[in-house]
Amino acid sequence: MFFDNKNENIILKIRVIPNSKENCIKEIIGDTLKIKINAPPKENKANNELICFLAEVLHIKKSDIEIIKGLKSREKLIEIKNINKDVLLKEIYAQSNRINKK
Repeated sequence: MFFDNKNENIILKIRVIPNSKENCIKEIIGDTLKIKINAPPKENKANNELICFLAEVLHIKKSDIEIIKGLKSREKLIEIKNINKDVLLKEIYAQSNRINKK
């Protein structure tokens, strides 16, 4: 699974694809969530855009999201606070289904 529980928080394993046409959840491959981000991987722009995108998709504050590993890598571990596992799954799958129907 692309997420794990740690204490009361959720850890996501993400592979970021920067410089994409749009921000979107591309797919889930094994234990990794692939996300396209419309920002370059320079000067922390892709990381900031990833946090904004996840906050929007999950309907939470940006301050509840933290990159805990992979700041300079496409492979990242993201810690999310104040979200229920069921809500996370619902929002992630809803977003990925919208993309797959296009």
